[in-house]
Amino acid sequence: MDPLKAAPTGTAATGTAKDAAAAAADAAKDKKLRKACADFEAIMTYYLLKSMRRTVPGVSGLGRFPGKDTYDMIMDQKVAEDLSRRDGGLGIQDVLYRQLSGKTGR
Repeated sequence: MDPLKAAPTGTAATGTAKDAAAAAADAAKDKKLRKACADFEAIMTYYLLKSMRRTVPGVSGLGRFPGKDTYDMIMDQKVAEDLSRRDGGLGIQDVLYRQLSGKTGR
């Protein structure tokens, strides 16, 4: 066997390792982008709920009690988070993800 024609050892393994590392980095970046899009949708939904709550007139029989604003804020945050995590959310996160990742699906 001619030593000049023999393939250098480790080259194929190094290329495969680099490809695997690049794929892992892309997967981590993709996961981070999806989470950022879901978090943005949750924040947007929270502000939507907060704005909607301001349009509702107060109930005259109950009046105001200490801590109600804090309770309403926590409730709106939790509802917004749950809406954005359930079955792809309201759809805003998917649109954002496709736009930011360059995957328009066309």
